[in-house]
Amino acid sequence: MRRDLRRAGNRRSNDGDFPACALCGKPVRYLMTAIAQSGSGDPVHFDCVLRQIAEQEHLEPKEKVCYLGNGAFGILTFKQGGPVRFAIRKRIQYE
Repeated sequence: MRRDLRRAGNRRSNDGDFPACALCGKPVRYLMTAIAQSGSGDPVHFDCVLRQIAEQEHLEPKEKVCYLGNGAFGILTFKQGGPVRFAIRKRIQYE
């Protein structure tokens, strides 16, 4: 479950009262689309989390990171032909 992101803005960006993303340092202007960083609970950009997971998991050419819901991401492997177009290779609980 999402932690209370309103209180999580311990670090402030140089851009007003917006908290800084714990991954890139830029302001998180839309807390409704932010994700609580695992461990600290600080707000991070959704795209920063996708990029971080893709870098850590060393994706193959037919793989992609996607959000599965409830704070979890998945590494999808796409297949050609057949009734099933993709499979979840790995589930990553982030929040």
